[in-house]
Amino acid sequence: MNDPEDVLVVDGGSTDETVDIARRKGVRVIEAGPVGLAAQRRIGYRTSPSSYTAFVDADDRLEPDWLPTMLSELQAGNYSALQSLLRVPSSASWWSAAWNRYFMSAITSRADTIMVGRPALFETKALLVLPEPSENVVEDTEMSRQFVLSGLRMGIGTAVSFRICPTTNAENFRKWRGYGRGYRQFVRQFPERKAAMLKHMTITVPVSRTLPSVVRGHVSQPLFGFMMSTNMVVGWVQEWWRSR
Repeated sequence: MNDPEDVLVVDGGSTDETVDIARRKGVRVIEAGPVGLAAQRRIGYRTSPSSYTAFVDADDRLEPDWLPTMLSELQAGNYSALQSLLRVPSSASWWSAAWNRYFMSAITSRADTIMVGRPALFETKALLVLPEPSENVVEDTEMSRQFVLSGLRMGIGTAVSFRICPTTNAENFRKWRGYGRGYRQFVRQFPERKAAMLKHMTITVPVSRTLPSVVRGHVSQPLFGFMMSTNMVVGWVQEWWRSR
């Protein structure tokens, strides 16, 4: 069962009862304010008393043996970072089912990867040597780049986390456009990654991560991939226009 040494909530300026609920549960809370995701996570792992640090977002629901499984696989593989698999807790709606199929195609267990998202488990010492993040939106992408440059091993394990995903057009479009803006910010700082980012948005997302579901008989999945790809490109263009 998951039994972490320390649980820390880094609050980014919530207006609901997040802080009060966390404190009532006996969780350590840092009220960081609206400093951005990258800064919030950095505050968290800099104050961690543990040798290992997990990034778990508010929309993630870990399976009961997530932590021991991740820790065992991270140590056995000599990883500095290990991401878990993702699934959607309920596929009752078209959006939820489409997200679940997307996760099954996009995130598969592999010994080595150049990109780690979340939820993930890290060696705290590896996080502590990272340079200051330069952008908030692309924190996962920039962190993974630094791990690659530092020769630190990353992988994707077998533990499963369930993610609460958007279930309306507006919520999904807003999320995907945020991805696109983040990719453009990343490329502005690291121009050599432009071709890879464009390929990800225009080929990997709508084609490579769609075809496996079509083969399994889910003929509507290309619509999901097309909408994700299109909105990413829209976000990219919006960020390009804003920064001209």
